[in-house]
Amino acid sequence: MVAACVTLAAQKVQFNPAHKADILERMENIPGSDSDRAVRIKELFEQAGCSGKLLHEQAVEGVDVPNVICRLQGSESGTVIVGAHYERSTVARPIDDWSGASLLPALFRCLRSKKRRHSYIFIAFADHGQGLTGSKFYADHLSSVEAVQAEAMVNLDPLGLSPTKVWSARSDKDLVHHLLIMVYALKLPASQIDLNASGATDADPFARRGIPPIIIHSLTQQNLRDDAATNFRPDNYYDTYRLLCGYLAYLDEILKPRPN
Repeated sequence: MVAACVTLAAQKVQFNPAHKADILERMENIPGSDSDRAVRIKELFEQAGCSGKLLHEQAVEGVDVPNVICRLQGSESGTVIVGAHYERSTVARPIDDWSGASLLPALFRCLRSKKRRHSYIFIAFADHGQGLTGSKFYADHLSSVEAVQAEAMVNLDPLGLSPTKVWSARSDKDLVHHLLIMVYALKLPASQIDLNASGATDADPFARRGIPPIIIHSLTQQNLRDDAATNFRPDNYYDTYRLLCGYLAYLDEILKPRPN
C-alpha cells in the first residue's frame, strides 16, 4: 500500500525548490531583536513574491511585534496553515526558532509555481517564550467557517539540528502517514521523537479549534535531556526544506474537506 502511494505521490506532486545556497543564506546574520526579525521575515516574503494584499501583519495583544502572515491563494475553499514562531531565544530557552520561521517564505516560493486547490496560510508567530501568544491569538480569532475550512496545521519547531523529526504522539495520524509517503518518495531521512518534556507548542491552539496538526522539528534526545542547542547542520536543514516542499504539495493533492 505504501509503495503504491509513493508511486502516486511521485507522479502527482510538483514543486520548485530553491537552491541550497539561497536557503542557507537566511541562517547567516540572524537578526538579534524580535522587531528586526519581523521586518526580515516580511522582506523574505516579498522577495519570494508574496506582497500586496497577500502579505499583512496582525497586531497581537500582549506583545509589541506582529504575526506576519502570507497567503498563497488556491482555487477551492480548503486551507493549510503552516506556522512557526520567530522570537529570539533566551537563556531559559536556548534553542532558537528562527530556523523554522525564516523558512516560511521559501516554502511559499516552492509552491507558487503551480496552481493549488488549497490556499496556504504561512504565519510567523509573535510568540513570547512558551506563552504561545501569537499562535493562540491567531487561532482564537478564526471564525467558525475559517476553522472548518482549515484541513491541516503544519507546525515547524527548530529545524536543522538533525534529520527531520515528527512528534507523532501529538500529531494527526493521517498527516503523519502522508509525511511518511513523501519521505519514501523523495528518499529523504526522517524519524520520530516525541517532545513530551517540552510543554506546549504552536499547534495546540489550532488543535483546540478542531484543526488536525502535525509537529515537525529536528530536536534530539540530547536537546531534550540537556536543554541545550546542538550545532546547526546545513545538509539536514536543506533536506527538511525539500521534504516540506514535497509534503505541502502532496497535501494539496490528498486532503479532503473536513465534516462541518
